[in-house]
Amino acid sequence: MDLIPDDEQVLLRETVRRFLADGSDATTMGKGPMPHDAWRAVAELGLLSFLLPEAAGGTGGRPQDAAIIAEEMGRALAITPLAESIGGAADLIARAGDAGRTTRWVEPALMGEHHLALAQAPVNARGDTLAGDLGIVPWAAGAAATVVLADKRAWVVEPEATGVTVTPVRLIDGTPGATVLLANCAATPLNVTAAEVDACLATVRLCHTAELVGAMTTLYEQAVAYARERKQFGVAIGSFQVVQHKLARMFVAIEQSRSLLLKAAVADRSDAGFVRATLAAKAYAAEKAQAVAEDAVHLHGGMGVTDELAVGRGLRRVMLLARASGSAAQARQALAA
Repeated sequence: MDLIPDDEQVLLRETVRRFLADGSDATTMGKGPMPHDAWRAVAELGLLSFLLPEAAGGTGGRPQDAAIIAEEMGRALAITPLAESIGGAADLIARAGDAGRTTRWVEPALMGEHHLALAQAPVNARGDTLAGDLGIVPWAAGAAATVVLADKRAWVVEPEATGVTVTPVRLIDGTPGATVLLANCAATPLNVTAAEVDACLATVRLCHTAELVGAMTTLYEQAVAYARERKQFGVAIGSFQVVQHKLARMFVAIEQSRSLLLKAAVADRSDAGFVRATLAAKAYAAEKAQAVAEDAVHLHGGMGVTDELAVGRGLRRVMLLARASGSAAQARQALAA
């Protein structure tokens, strides 16, 4: 198990970080979804293809690559459909092995021309029709299609199909979502195994965890910078022992979360251990990220909860990511099962 990134992975991280740094700063990061032109530029750099194996039309497919890209997205507080559209829906459609569906849905997603949504909810399946309430589905608003997962099976549902009701909503961090109701609508079943569905969900969970680690890092760095600048009683608040202890706890939480993320990222995607490793990483990181974000806001005082500072927007981003693909409590329950 090699824990040290190779030269290609180092270059990948630097490429993503430079690209995101050119498009945002502390005053704009986390302010709404990434613009479509910027998302297309991400695709043109070939970054999205790193999440899919060559057999699925990509250039990577390794969990390490997905974690690197997602962590950098998290550091920039970028609101994108990376996990759901590419790491989840596109990957599963491609692995089903139907060339026509890959051409129709996966290739445009890899080019940034459209995005896909991913939903996991109980449904009633009768032949090629589905019925059920999918609840609030992130990125379902404007999605070219939604991949529905239920009982270790998968279907593709098109928003224009008869019986599909999509009602757009805006999530807490600005992510475009929608409530999706299926009333005996036509659905395209995907020829995938239960293990492939589990691996798909684990990859999405890995991406969300990596984004959490990246977001935690940015919020911590901003808290440290603020503690050095903000003065009370004539001295920087960073000189107060209570502030130093809080920052130290934040740092430890980030490094422990990153260690669990790395353990999951180097696991074999085809092995059941990959699923458990992502559950363990999400169970820890989701809880700690919430605490780190709240501490960062607390250290910034009243301004920390506003849109004026990135920490306020970062807190909302963390709140969503901590619950996406399952909360910390749900991850622990799955590990205990």
